[in-house]
Amino acid sequence: MNRFIKILLGLNIISFFHLFTSGPGAWMNACWKGFVGAWTYIPEIPEITLGEILGDRISQIKLSVKSHEDGRLPDDQALCVVAIAVAENPNEVLEIGTYMGHTTRQLAENLPNSVIHTVDLPESFSPDSDPDKSMPKDDLHLVARRKVGREFQEQPCAMRINQHFGDSANWNFAEAGKPTFFFIDGAHTYEYCKSDSEKCFALCGGKGVFLWHDCDRLHPGVIKFVAEWRKLGRDLRRIAGTPLIYWKSN
Repeated sequence: MNRFIKILLGLNIISFFHLFTSGPGAWMNACWKGFVGAWTYIPEIPEITLGEILGDRISQIKLSVKSHEDGRLPDDQALCVVAIAVAENPNEVLEIGTYMGHTTRQLAENLPNSVIHTVDLPESFSPDSDPDKSMPKDDLHLVARRKVGREFQEQPCAMRINQHFGDSANWNFAEAGKPTFFFIDGAHTYEYCKSDSEKCFALCGGKGVFLWHDCDRLHPGVIKFVAEWRKLGRDLRRIAGTPLIYWKSN
């Protein structure tokens, strides 16, 4: 969903206080925090802090902070994803949902010894000619405006990024090698979230670190999937203050 709409959903008395005392920038930031707090709190999904995930491990990371672009992972959430990845130090990573490649680049630059696999729909994809209508997609406005991998193209880290094109509903996941770290941020419908997650789980033989994006009330399909996997005894948890879900399988 457009970030401006999310900011409006985060309006509250505190955000208006920031508007009058600190200006529009602080107001927008307060609205964003209000949205995250109100729309990502889901009682049936326990929380875990980034500190609890890292434990005694110290992740030294570098982030490129820039003005927000709709569809890009917000900086505070990118910090979580990258910090966990650095702590785990996987040989291979699989990201579902490249978009412009912001997160892809952050991962590659912070994991100098890792290969990053990232998959997105073919650049020629059109909803009108989608051959598979049985798997509902969302965020089609973002699909239409994307320039896949724009952020890492011609960067030194691009040598360790394998860009794959395909619909993850029928893409051959074996092309991604043997990743043990997964960032699932493709279509956020229940059908895609379930399909992508099950294929990632099979790819690593049930032993890996998983992060899902957009587990909030605007994406009920993700919530439904997370609740379903928790019923299987898998301890998926929301990273406090974010719409990110974390799970490290045994």
